[in-house]
Amino acid sequence: MRRRRHEERDADIRHWLSQGYGIKAAARKVGVDVKTVKRLVRGRSKRELRPSKLAPFEPYIREQVFTHGLSCVLILRELRELGYTGGSTILKDFVKKIRPKKRRRAHLRFETDPGEQGQVDLSPYVVPLGGQPTDVTAFSFVLGFSRWQALRFFLHAEAHAVCHAHVLAFEEADGVPEEILYDRMKQVVLESYRYKVVMHPLFDAMCKHYGFRAVPLAPGYKEGKGKVENPFRYVEGNFLPKRTFRDIDDLNRQAAAWLRDVARVRIHETTRERPIDRLEVERPALRRLPATRFDAARVLERLVGEDFAIRWETNRYSVSPAFVGETAVVRELEGAIEVFVKGRAVTRHVLRDTRFQRYVHPEHEAEFREQSTSRHVLEAQFLRLGPAARDFVDGLIVEHRGAAGYHMSRILALADSVGVPRIAEALRHAVRYRAFDFNAVDRIVRGKTDQPVAVPPAPGPIPSHITEYLRGAGVHQRPPRSYEQLLLRPNKEPDDGK
Repeated sequence: MRRRRHEERDADIRHWLSQGYGIKAAARKVGVDVKTVKRLVRGRSKRELRPSKLAPFEPYIREQVFTHGLSCVLILRELRELGYTGGSTILKDFVKKIRPKKRRRAHLRFETDPGEQGQVDLSPYVVPLGGQPTDVTAFSFVLGFSRWQALRFFLHAEAHAVCHAHVLAFEEADGVPEEILYDRMKQVVLESYRYKVVMHPLFDAMCKHYGFRAVPLAPGYKEGKGKVENPFRYVEGNFLPKRTFRDIDDLNRQAAAWLRDVARVRIHETTRERPIDRLEVERPALRRLPATRFDAARVLERLVGEDFAIRWETNRYSVSPAFVGETAVVRELEGAIEVFVKGRAVTRHVLRDTRFQRYVHPEHEAEFREQSTSRHVLEAQFLRLGPAARDFVDGLIVEHRGAAGYHMSRILALADSVGVPRIAEALRHAVRYRAFDFNAVDRIVRGKTDQPVAVPPAPGPIPSHITEYLRGAGVHQRPPRSYEQLLLRPNKEPDDGK
């Protein structure tokens, strides 16, 4: 900018000199010192002959602009660390000259009254989480009058997470605008027709809860919500570069600090005021928050299995072994699940993208081992339950490995309540049918009478009462048909225990 003013001044001086004016007269016409005109007449000034303070850093600046896409603010910060002592104006002029120009179509800028309008958009990024490049999605909400911005990042930007980000933004702003502009993103619009759109039911419920009007813009009309598009460029140029994050929670913590310390307290280029100050003017015009918070989470009930875990999608996630058999309420939100038992939150897991895996927190594993005690101690107690106990333990270890102690402890507890003879008889039947599981033993015990059950003398169909014992023994049990096939195998008659 300064160089351009000097060029215009020198052009004026040359004009008046070419018209026959002397040095003093030309200086009076242009309004400059006589020495300035003299230097121009003699040739290049001493000021122009001095090298620019920016010149040694120009290759580095070009690399940061073209390779990393850094903004002038971040480049200046790094140049200071490298020893640059010049100002920011000459840097901005140089970057403006070398940065590629983007063609932009004309559109009409419009301003809105306080509380009238907000704008929302999503933008994908790749950021380093725990040292690994990770795909994330940024949610940005901007109030039109104040330019106050809320920002949140997701690993999975499904409708539940996007609606929850609205809730957090409304609560932080302490109000809701009359209308909010959107692209036709799938989390907002399920189907588009010529004269109408079909809103996502969860998003539509949130709109009604807070009382604002959602306005989906025509496809491709991004200029209609430029107030939220431009802050994304600010996020890309000022927040994300040169940062690393431990996980998605750390990313959101750093984003909140950046909004508080940088984005909301800067002088906005359009309003020439700080967004945090204009929010105080806009807040009285916003719609008041309802008495209750909108719950955007996905909520389902799940039974805590005997492996002290609940099923979510195809994977299993651990809880405390103390809650085995309890009904838990599971809330999924922002790529994590929170488990509640009897109204109390008992654990939280980050959702995994794997299939058919089991994830156990270390504290749950330690609690399980503490309750189960040592396998050797359990085996010594378990072998007192009768001659079939040894074979049952061997099969239990093969079937359940580390969880074998858990099943032995449950069977020993059952023996305390029903007596050792009934457990010994149940173990004999369980070994015969290779049902190495506490559920099978418990099922046999509950179905038995005081009279001993006679063992069939020869292979044949399984007695109906044994079939009933085994039919409901749980997901780890084989179906009764497999036991029939086992008994019908030639030359492999099971020992009848006599």
